[in-house]
Amino acid sequence: MQCCSNFLKTMMMTKKIRSIKQLNAEKKRLLQRQAELEKAIRYDWRDVKESLKPKYVAGEVIAKLLNNTEQNGEDTLAAGLSHLAATLTRIAVEKAEEKVQEWMNKK
Repeated sequence: MQCCSNFLKTMMMTKKIRSIKQLNAEKKRLLQRQAELEKAIRYDWRDVKESLKPKYVAGEVIAKLLNNTEQNGEDTLAAGLSHLAATLTRIAVEKAEEKVQEWMNKK
């Protein structure tokens, strides 16, 4: 939204181009501005990709668990570890069921 308001302000404040020299100067200015914005987008995109890497996401989750010692009267770290254990157990049980099912089908 701020970008649009800046654009409108720029459009209102710009003088009319009356010569080829002014046109070329404005074109040069716009190309420089475009290069600046593209560079900013590249840096922002790189930062977004970096922040979504699993090691950073896991680090943020662990930090959040360690920083929030209590939530609704329950220890957040204990709740998180309990949830993790439940998830790992569920996955192990599903895999065991698949193996037993394969074994039963072979006979």
